[in-house]
Amino acid sequence: MRRGAQAPREWRKSTPPTTMSATELMRLELPPVKWAVPGVLPEGVTILAGKPKMGKSWLGLGLSVSVSAGGRALGKIPTERGVALYLGLEDNKRRLQRRLKKILNGRSAPDGLEVYWEWPQLDHGGVEALDSWLQAHPETRLVVLDTLKKIRPRDGQSRSVYDLDYEALEPLVGLAAAHGVAILVVHHLRKLEAGDPLDMISGSTGLTGGVDGALVLKRDRGKQDATLMVDGRDIEEPSELALRWDADIASWSLMGDAEEYRMSEERRGIVDLLRRVGEPLGPKDIAQVLGRNYGAVRVMLSEMVKDGLLASPSRGKYIPTNNTNNTNNTNNTNNANNAHADVNVSDVSDAANNQRGEMRIGKPILLNVSDVSDHGLTPDQSRRVQDLIAEGMAPKFAREEVLGEGGL
Repeated sequence: MRRGAQAPREWRKSTPPTTMSATELMRLELPPVKWAVPGVLPEGVTILAGKPKMGKSWLGLGLSVSVSAGGRALGKIPTERGVALYLGLEDNKRRLQRRLKKILNGRSAPDGLEVYWEWPQLDHGGVEALDSWLQAHPETRLVVLDTLKKIRPRDGQSRSVYDLDYEALEPLVGLAAAHGVAILVVHHLRKLEAGDPLDMISGSTGLTGGVDGALVLKRDRGKQDATLMVDGRDIEEPSELALRWDADIASWSLMGDAEEYRMSEERRGIVDLLRRVGEPLGPKDIAQVLGRNYGAVRVMLSEMVKDGLLASPSRGKYIPTNNTNNTNNTNNTNNANNAHADVNVSDVSDAANNQRGEMRIGKPILLNVSDVSDHGLTPDQSRRVQDLIAEGMAPKFAREEVLGEGGL
């Protein structure tokens, strides 16, 4: 009784909340989650974060076009047609028109796409304005707010950063749930890298903790490829997608799972290298030229042989399966005279730093292999090496052919 008398007045007046049993909950038939972009963007509030000028606004606008047209988001994911609202709050009429022309690439703008470049801040009527707009457009499936800085409340009270960040988008969470729409809020990444992509989003953990999901777009400046980390309360398993930027239509295309795509790119780099060399190479040379870990390259080469991408004409050497005859194609007089020049080169300036094995056309393959001599060979072995060189085999490989694996 004493505790009840000391409780706040509003607690004493109000009745306790009505609870529900787990049995009752399991009997309910609840509607499934609505997806603006299946597997990527469900209903609720999601933050899309990326570094400045890396294509996150283009991604938000592109998703709006796909949803409003009922097309394929990221070039591959079918979407259900609905109304989409894109608020480009850092743009103006001219810039939005120019961006849309680029994305549409000669097509007509979808009827269901609404755009605007001004909106009140959330604590100055922005939430109420969006609620009224959604009531007037019940078929809306996606709202993109670009950017958070333009609409977040400017609360000057002396409260913690976590509280301010958590409450910044809290009104939108209830709004998204009430209307069954996906609200995508474009934001920035901080400069410092982090092991957890969510920790790279600018602000405190209150920002990501207060919303339903997060998309993190990571792209190296000047590169076409990027990754999109997808996580959220309605995402069963966090995933990382590989995207590719098409500058001609200013759009992102889905390439598949990031890890699988990364692996296929590494495989492609190895095949391209072997084709350019035109000679069988071992894992050490391949790892050195491509600037990769020797152990990882060795495992990958073995897997590529199993998958039929590479053949091993001699022990520890590899060549593309459709290039297995290239070894014989080098058996001519000119190649014999130039064998040293083809392989025994020391400069690896560009190749060693190229993580994807992309080498400049016309630039020689640079291997930096060790000096090849007759030191340590018997007379018979020396003659055999010279015969192989005369047939067109590079000195290094000729010596290894005679001595076997580990001869150098």
